[in-house]
Amino acid sequence: MKYILGVDGGGTKTVIRITNNNGIVVSEYITGAGNYKSVGIELASFNINNGILNAIKQMNTANEDVFFSSSCFGLSGLDCDKDNEIYKNIIFNSEIKKYLNLEKLIICNDSRIGLAAGSNNKNGIMIICGTGSNCFGINEEGQEAKANGWDYILGDEGSAYEIGVKALRSVMRAFDGRGKKTLLSETVLNDLKLNNISDLIEWCYGTPFSSERFAALTKTVCRTAELGDKVSIRLLYEQANEAFNSIKVVAKKLNLTNRNFDIVFVGSVFRCEKYFKNVLTYMLKNKFPKINFAALTDKPVSGAIKMALNIL
Repeated sequence: MKYILGVDGGGTKTVIRITNNNGIVVSEYITGAGNYKSVGIELASFNINNGILNAIKQMNTANEDVFFSSSCFGLSGLDCDKDNEIYKNIIFNSEIKKYLNLEKLIICNDSRIGLAAGSNNKNGIMIICGTGSNCFGINEEGQEAKANGWDYILGDEGSAYEIGVKALRSVMRAFDGRGKKTLLSETVLNDLKLNNISDLIEWCYGTPFSSERFAALTKTVCRTAELGDKVSIRLLYEQANEAFNSIKVVAKKLNLTNRNFDIVFVGSVFRCEKYFKNVLTYMLKNKFPKINFAALTDKPVSGAIKMALNIL
């Protein structure tokens, strides 16, 4: 039988959803990160492909051939032609390729499916503030624009990873006396179950790099800000301002500054409402008089399904 496949490959997890040709969900499977820049090509490939195979197994369709009439892969870290080629090699393998209709297939950055999931407006911008950060927009003329999304070395401002790293640096600055005292010196060690700065150094450098480990510290920063810690509050404000700058740039490129457009928030950092989400919302309302805040009522993977259905 024929189905629709949607994949949201993020820096922390990959969500695979399968629907019938009417968009009714028949299977969903969640596995590890799909961003090869975060976890490497081998692990990203395993997570994406094994996730699709497990989603198919969940359908209990042993007596019928499964084929995807159309499919959409929204993938974090897809920023240039080389990334596109790497993801094609990940997807077009002997185990997965046989299920795909190659004439009805989309491979795009995950920001595109996030916008599709949250808005039907012809003018829209989506900002991801998750493990990584990204901003993407489209206008009614069909023009597209993006800002940021260059991953943890070249640019992840506004992301949970950036917040985590900034928090650790604040702890070290306070330890040296180069920076202000902060409750983070206590809360970070407590949350990581570490005894002292030496343990923290080992935690940072003693295991293979993972942006997810650093991103997880955003919860600590948010809670510490709510305790009144000025360093944490300032850190979150600065990162909200970085997200605002990305949105401002995309809006300018698309000539949306004085037009009606939707803004969609995606990502775990928006769970930090008081000192991140609300701050960013205030900035946007002051800058864009006709902005509309569109609530994301389903997972971003629903945008992948929507885009796959649109090309049928």
